[in-house]
Amino acid sequence: MHPQTAPVTRPSIRVAAGARPHLLSTPSTPFAPKAARDFVRAVLRRTPLAPLADTAVLLTSEAVTSAHLRTPRSADILLRLLTAGHGVRISVHDEAPVRIPRPAAVTGERDADLGLLLTGELSDDWGTTPFGGLPRSPSLWFELHLKD
Repeated sequence: MHPQTAPVTRPSIRVAAGARPHLLSTPSTPFAPKAARDFVRAVLRRTPLAPLADTAVLLTSEAVTSAHLRTPRSADILLRLLTAGHGVRISVHDEAPVRIPRPAAVTGERDADLGLLLTGELSDDWGTTPFGGLPRSPSLWFELHLKD
Protein backbone atom coordinates (compact mmCIF):
# COMPACT_ATOMS: atom_id res chain seq x y z
CA MET A 1 0.00 0.00 0.00
CA HIS A 2 1.03 3.55 -0.61
CA PRO A 3 2.06 5.18 2.71
CA GLN A 4 -0.61 7.86 2.35
CA THR A 5 -3.38 5.28 1.88
CA ALA A 6 -2.25 2.83 4.55
CA PRO A 7 -4.79 2.40 7.32
CA VAL A 8 -3.96 4.26 10.51
CA THR A 9 -3.64 2.08 13.58
CA ARG A 10 -5.49 3.74 16.43
CA PRO A 11 -5.12 2.85 20.07
CA SER A 12 -8.17 1.26 21.65
CA ILE A 13 -10.63 3.66 23.22
CA ARG A 14 -10.69 2.14 26.69
CA VAL A 15 -10.54 3.50 30.22
CA ALA A 16 -7.44 1.37 30.75
CA ALA A 17 -5.83 3.20 27.80
CA GLY A 18 -6.59 6.62 29.30
CA ALA A 19 -10.05 7.32 27.85
CA ARG A 20 -12.34 9.48 29.97
CA PRO A 21 -15.71 7.88 30.88
CA HIS A 22 -19.08 9.65 30.86
CA LEU A 23 -22.21 7.76 31.96
CA LEU A 24 -25.93 8.34 31.54
CA SER A 25 -28.67 6.13 32.91
CA THR A 26 -32.18 6.93 31.71
CA PRO A 27 -35.54 5.18 32.08
CA SER A 28 -36.81 3.43 28.96
CA THR A 29 -39.41 6.05 28.02
CA PRO A 30 -40.09 7.85 24.73
CA PHE A 31 -37.86 10.66 26.09
CA ALA A 32 -34.76 8.41 26.38
CA PRO A 33 -33.43 9.09 22.85
CA LYS A 34 -33.61 12.87 23.37
CA ALA A 35 -31.88 12.60 26.74
CA ALA A 36 -29.13 10.52 25.13
CA ARG A 37 -28.73 12.93 22.18
CA ASP A 38 -28.51 15.93 24.51
CA PHE A 39 -25.97 14.12 26.71
CA VAL A 40 -23.68 13.17 23.79
CA ARG A 41 -23.91 16.65 22.29
CA ALA A 42 -23.11 18.29 25.66
CA VAL A 43 -20.07 16.07 26.27
CA LEU A 44 -18.58 16.52 22.78
CA ARG A 45 -19.53 20.17 22.14
CA ARG A 46 -16.52 21.91 23.66
CA THR A 47 -13.85 19.32 22.98
CA PRO A 48 -11.54 18.61 20.05
CA LEU A 49 -14.03 15.79 19.27
CA ALA A 50 -16.78 18.28 18.31
CA PRO A 51 -16.49 17.37 14.58
CA LEU A 52 -17.74 13.88 15.51
CA ALA A 53 -20.81 15.18 17.37
CA ASP A 54 -23.42 15.03 14.58
CA THR A 55 -22.61 11.42 13.66
CA ALA A 56 -22.30 10.42 17.32
CA VAL A 57 -25.69 11.97 18.11
CA LEU A 58 -27.37 10.25 15.14
CA LEU A 59 -25.97 6.79 15.94
CA THR A 60 -26.68 7.19 19.66
CA SER A 61 -30.27 8.17 18.89
CA GLU A 62 -30.73 5.06 16.71
CA ALA A 63 -29.21 2.76 19.35
CA VAL A 64 -31.21 4.21 22.25
CA THR A 65 -34.45 4.22 20.24
CA SER A 66 -33.91 0.55 19.41
CA ALA A 67 -33.19 -0.20 23.08
CA HIS A 68 -36.31 1.69 24.18
CA LEU A 69 -38.51 -0.22 21.73
CA ARG A 70 -37.24 -3.58 23.11
CA THR A 71 -37.54 -2.84 26.81
CA PRO A 72 -40.37 -2.31 29.28
CA ARG A 73 -40.83 1.14 30.81
CA SER A 74 -39.58 -0.23 34.12
CA ALA A 75 -36.17 -0.86 32.53
CA ASP A 76 -33.20 1.47 32.37
CA ILE A 77 -30.96 2.24 29.42
CA LEU A 78 -27.29 2.80 30.18
CA LEU A 79 -25.19 4.94 27.84
CA ARG A 80 -21.41 4.92 28.29
CA LEU A 81 -19.32 7.41 26.36
CA LEU A 82 -15.53 7.19 26.38
CA THR A 83 -13.52 10.09 25.00
CA ALA A 84 -9.90 9.89 23.91
CA GLY A 85 -7.70 12.30 21.98
CA HIS A 86 -8.41 10.59 18.65
CA GLY A 87 -12.05 9.57 19.02
CA VAL A 88 -15.07 8.46 20.97
CA ARG A 89 -16.55 5.07 21.87
CA ILE A 90 -20.24 4.93 22.77
CA SER A 91 -22.00 1.87 24.13
CA VAL A 92 -25.69 1.38 24.84
CA HIS A 93 -27.00 -1.31 27.15
CA ASP A 94 -30.58 -2.11 28.08
CA GLU A 95 -32.25 -4.69 30.28
CA ALA A 96 -33.93 -6.60 27.45
CA PRO A 97 -32.95 -10.29 27.45
CA VAL A 98 -32.73 -10.44 23.64
CA ARG A 99 -29.85 -10.45 21.21
CA ILE A 100 -29.05 -7.44 19.10
CA PRO A 101 -29.50 -8.54 15.47
CA ARG A 102 -26.64 -8.12 13.02
CA PRO A 103 -27.42 -6.15 9.86
CA ALA A 104 -28.20 -7.96 6.61
CA ALA A 105 -24.86 -6.88 5.15
CA VAL A 106 -23.18 -9.03 7.82
CA THR A 107 -25.62 -11.93 8.20
CA GLY A 108 -27.29 -12.09 4.80
CA GLU A 109 -30.74 -11.78 6.40
CA ARG A 110 -33.30 -9.84 4.37
CA ASP A 111 -34.92 -7.81 7.16
CA ALA A 112 -32.17 -5.69 8.71
CA ASP A 113 -32.46 -3.02 11.37
CA LEU A 114 -31.91 0.42 9.80
CA GLY A 115 -30.08 1.73 12.87
CA LEU A 116 -27.52 -1.05 12.65
CA LEU A 117 -27.05 -0.45 8.94
CA LEU A 118 -26.35 3.22 9.68
CA THR A 119 -23.97 2.25 12.46
CA GLY A 120 -22.10 -0.10 10.14
CA GLU A 121 -21.82 2.56 7.44
CA LEU A 122 -21.01 5.61 9.55
CA SER A 123 -18.85 4.28 12.38
CA ASP A 124 -15.17 3.42 12.20
CA ASP A 125 -15.78 0.25 14.19
CA TRP A 126 -18.77 -1.30 15.97
CA GLY A 127 -19.98 -4.50 17.55
CA THR A 128 -21.61 -6.05 20.56
CA THR A 129 -20.10 -7.19 23.82
CA PRO A 130 -21.57 -9.24 26.66
CA PHE A 131 -22.80 -7.20 29.59
CA GLY A 132 -21.86 -8.54 33.01
CA GLY A 133 -25.13 -7.72 34.75
CA LEU A 134 -28.50 -9.43 34.62
CA PRO A 135 -30.19 -10.04 32.32
CA ARG A 136 -27.26 -10.97 30.14
CA SER A 137 -28.15 -8.91 27.10
CA PRO A 138 -25.28 -7.52 25.02
CA SER A 139 -24.22 -3.91 24.74
CA LEU A 140 -24.07 -2.31 21.30
CA TRP A 141 -20.98 -0.14 20.87
CA PHE A 142 -19.48 1.96 18.12
CA GLU A 143 -16.37 4.09 17.67
CA LEU A 144 -15.83 7.28 15.70
CA HIS A 145 -12.31 8.54 15.00
CA LEU A 146 -11.05 11.94 14.04
CA LYS A 147 -9.65 11.93 10.53
CA ASP A 148 -6.06 13.03 10.12
